[in-house]
Amino acid sequence: MASKTLVWLFFIYIGACSCQHVVPKPFEHHGICRSMFCNSMEALARLENCTVVVGNLHVLLLEKTRRENFTNVAFPKLKEITGFLVVYRVRGLQSLAQLFPNLARIRGAQLLYNYALIVYDIPNLKEIGLYNLLKIDRGGVVVWGASQACFIDTVDWEAIAPGSRHVLSADRHAYCSPRCTCTSNPSTNHCWNNRKCQRYVEGPEGERCESQCLGCRKTNGSECTLCRHSTYSGRCVAKCPSGTVVLPVNSYCVTIEECNTLGGWPWDNACVFECPVNYVKENSSDSITCRRCDNCTETCGSQFIRSIETLQAAGRCVYINGSLKIHISSIPETAKELRTHLSALREVSDYIMVYGSIMITSLDFLPSLMRIGGRKLYRGKYSFVGYDMRNLQSLLMANVTRNLKVDRGTVNFYGNPMLCMSQIEMLKTAFPKQPNEIDVPQGMNGYSGGCQEVSLGLQVRVLNETSALVMFSPIPDEDVHYSVLYVKLPHALGASFVPETCSESEWNAVEVSSHIEMVALNSLHPASNYAVCVETYDLVHRNLARSSILSFQTEVGRPEPPFIVELVASSPETIVVRWVDHKDYQSHIVHYELDVNLIEIYSKDIAMRDHCKYTNADDDELDYSRHAVVSRPPSNYNKGCESTCGVLSSVTEGALVEERFEVCSGHDFECDFEINHRSNSSYGRYVKSLALNIQGPRNDFQVGGLAPFRDYKFKLRACTEGSCSRSTRGVVRTLRKDGADIPSITFAEINLTGSVTVQWEPPPESNGPILAYRVEVLPKVILNDINNVLPQAWCVPSNNTSVNVKSELATKYLIRVCASTLGSSKACSAWRNTYVSLRTYPMWWWSGIIVGILLYAASSAMGWFCGERRRPTDSYPLIDIRQSARSESEPPSFMMTDFAPLYSLPLRDTQLE
Repeated sequence: MASKTLVWLFFIYIGACSCQHVVPKPFEHHGICRSMFCNSMEALARLENCTVVVGNLHVLLLEKTRRENFTNVAFPKLKEITGFLVVYRVRGLQSLAQLFPNLARIRGAQLLYNYALIVYDIPNLKEIGLYNLLKIDRGGVVVWGASQACFIDTVDWEAIAPGSRHVLSADRHAYCSPRCTCTSNPSTNHCWNNRKCQRYVEGPEGERCESQCLGCRKTNGSECTLCRHSTYSGRCVAKCPSGTVVLPVNSYCVTIEECNTLGGWPWDNACVFECPVNYVKENSSDSITCRRCDNCTETCGSQFIRSIETLQAAGRCVYINGSLKIHISSIPETAKELRTHLSALREVSDYIMVYGSIMITSLDFLPSLMRIGGRKLYRGKYSFVGYDMRNLQSLLMANVTRNLKVDRGTVNFYGNPMLCMSQIEMLKTAFPKQPNEIDVPQGMNGYSGGCQEVSLGLQVRVLNETSALVMFSPIPDEDVHYSVLYVKLPHALGASFVPETCSESEWNAVEVSSHIEMVALNSLHPASNYAVCVETYDLVHRNLARSSILSFQTEVGRPEPPFIVELVASSPETIVVRWVDHKDYQSHIVHYELDVNLIEIYSKDIAMRDHCKYTNADDDELDYSRHAVVSRPPSNYNKGCESTCGVLSSVTEGALVEERFEVCSGHDFECDFEINHRSNSSYGRYVKSLALNIQGPRNDFQVGGLAPFRDYKFKLRACTEGSCSRSTRGVVRTLRKDGADIPSITFAEINLTGSVTVQWEPPPESNGPILAYRVEVLPKVILNDINNVLPQAWCVPSNNTSVNVKSELATKYLIRVCASTLGSSKACSAWRNTYVSLRTYPMWWWSGIIVGILLYAASSAMGWFCGERRRPTDSYPLIDIRQSARSESEPPSFMMTDFAPLYSLPLRDTQLE
């Protein structure tokens, strides 16, 4: 690490010193800026209008600044850097978000020792804080010497800069306990600080953007953070419009005037700053262009390639006046980078040396090499040296070897286990001096590459899905030892693929005793392709040889269950299921079985809770995690959608990302019962249970006719010709249906005493079961202020459809009925105008009353007439004669009721006030 630090400091120091006391040239035009060294606050201020820095950005050696110097210093317009970003020795800076809150991309077209983002020796830094950083196209990340910084290892740097090396110093302090609370999934629970979660452009957590966007605002998918293809006037386009040229480093579309202002010139529909190899810059009176030059060469001094920068520096070399040394420990996409930058090299005057580069498997990155001069030889003898190349398998291309001219020297190869002697034999013919046993030691090349082949009559017999029997004919030599090597082949290559060589580092080995002709291979994967060979080693002659390689496939057996990657409700009646197959069984699946079952909610379960007393205030806030479950398949399954599959949208923005789906075990009685009792049934017009057979190959299905806002259980099985897998299970809820849950009033009456009678019909459609009803009555005392008056309300259980209650007295009322369901806390009918009713009686009722009165009168008259005939006199004393002897203080012996007939009325016929 110390040597790397010295290299960084060397580059930074040279860069900083080279800019001291230099008046900066114009650097910005329409938001496009060139490379900058910012070693003062005045120089830093030049970034104010920059949208993109074409080149590198150094912010360094601000050692006298304080925290307050950065209070109002920010560059929110800067979104992209095409080279690398270095922040070094800046005191007082607590977060890079203070300077670059919207920096979203670092392309890494140029790198500093293989790194694109270097944050080094910032003593006051509390966090990195680049919360809008989405992508580093090339190069790794270094964060070092920030002793107070937190939230360094809470960032998923591999998602931002995949395939690169990252050097992070995450010191733990008592006050530094970073903890992200972004998602429930640990693999995506990453953050920049306590307030800002990490953004993603791919995967289930990726932002849902329009096709031209690479990152966008969460609330607006068309407002791009970056452009996937080209950028023109701040807009994302598929290609540059006419009248513009493209900046190759970042695909920005600029006018010719803008290109010239930036110091470039238009050539081949691009804005270039130097001509490519085999072209020369040509100036005319009014323009600059690149002219083809067949005989022009660019001469470089000796090249020592050990990093991206040194490789880029050699990119224009056609003639090297000196030596070429290659020692690469770790460069992402090494072979591609070497082919890009060394493809034009034709001649090396001294020698070529390649050593200690584990990533290099071939020297075919020198397709134009024509001559090695040998003017100065390595150790006075060698013009081509290759050693300690553990994975080197081939040398120069065949046509290059045939046409190569070498003036002096010979070859030196050793310590190359995969490089067969046949490759060295072909190359050494081009050298004027042939190597001896010291130059190419026996047994020091190709000892793990299987370069010598022996015929053993190898055969393979597959026993079952996990076992196979390997048979061969041993050599009649007791000094020869045998090993059976076998390896599982990649799925994408198919059964016909046979590797060129077998290697101990990759293959499984089974030692075989002498004279044994059969070896059983156990614990194999079902439905998988394998390659097998037999290795022989002669103890006396120290000779290693291998047989030819055979491939075979194990039996299929019962397949592994599919993996559901998406179970998404796309509408109130539709759910979409997507899945991927196990890689071993993908080619053998012929159909799928999908069972869909409504999870029932029974009335007795609803009645266990008083929904009038306990209401859920959050019913109207949708829990999106119930409507979509998104999962990442494990490595032995095919990949799911890397960005978005079309269903995932704002409706499922809260989808819970899981690492696995539930799978039925072999002892699950419920699974076995449902598989054996598959059925199709419905309630009303909705699906209750559904059993589907889906013909393959297929990886998605849409199920319709489901009830709104109800939970459905999905069970999916993959089937071969012989058997079906266990079930993969998942539960998801359909979306809420607008306009449902509204009951309809069928009868409403209010009498003079304020007694209210309401009857209603349940909603024809509901979002889940009905939990309760609420009757609301509003006496219209103030007709113009209805919205500010709180109605009287009565709640009744869901099994009631009528109510009789007493309200305040008024002449006119508004009445409505509301339903509470699983998907809505309150869905109400329209207000119904109701007037106080004066009850009227039919004519037959009045006729009955009159007939009754007449009958009573007739019977009374007849009784009076009969009584008159029996009386002897009609003179009766008015006062009892005994009253004369009564005391005044005593009550009379008669009551007024003695002179009037008695009538009795039932209590039920009385009207009580």
